Amino acid sequence: MFNLISKLTLLSITLIGVFSCSYNDFPKFADCSKSNLGLSVLSSQSPTICQAIDGSVTLLAAGGESPYSYSLNGSSFQSSSSFPFLAPGVYVAVVQDAHNCQATVSVKLNSPESSLTASVVAVPDSECIGDNGSISVEGLQGKAPYVYQFGSGAFSAQNSFSALSSGTYVVTVKDSQECPSVVGVVVPRQSTGVSYSKDIVAILQTNCTLSGCHNGDLGGSRDWRNYDNVKANALNIKTRTANKSMPAGGLSLTSEQIQLIACWVDDGANKN
Repeated sequence: MFNLISKLTLLSITLIGVFSCSYNDFPKFADCSKSNLGLSVLSSQSPTICQAIDGSVTLLAAGGESPYSYSLNGSSFQSSSSFPFLAPGVYVAVVQDAHNCQATVSVKLNSPESSLTASVVAVPDSECIGDNGSISVEGLQGKAPYVYQFGSGAFSAQNSFSALSSGTYVVTVKDSQECPSVVGVVVPRQSTGVSYSKDIVAILQTNCTLSGCHNGDLGGSRDWRNYDNVKANALNIKTRTANKSMPAGGLSLTSEQIQLIACWVDDGANKN
């Protein structure tokens, strides 16, 4: 009988561990508008000819909180601040710090054989569910006609691109002499208008502020009925809902709910 009771107790503890609301500490929400993170160009080398890819850029980050990671023209972030094998063009460099705050700088690599450049108009993305950003590029100072390549696509006469999310894109312009010019284009992000009171609270009430979870049972600081606590854990909430490790207890969010949370956090986790 004793063994049976022990086994039942162990099973009860195991089930509580499985179905209770777990909590892992993530980085706290950082107000990047107050960050002193900065980025500059330490050195750059232009390509030797217009069709060469022997240019390079080395960046220098300061402020914020290390470690830093770097991206050039929307590439994956890397720990190295140096980028070799670059063609002529304008590059958008980004540094990201330990709080996921970012700073940017642009650098132009010229070609000794061509004056080809481009003018760019970027329209911000202001939608949460869907994307409405756009880019228009026009080749200048080269030998017309011009053709354009969006990302890794094919070259064509098309020079405008729509339905884009916020981020950095690469458009390559080429003139009749086959001289290319890489253009890094940033589609800015505008506030999506996702409301804490109208959109986010309902998601939290249905899925998170439940008995044994974020209703105060885990401690006052983890009571997500309180806006200040939600904002302090905004990055945690965005990260864990995106990777679907939250909510607990077999509950799940729709893709739209996950996107609404991400947009609200990216908007600044405002009490709106």
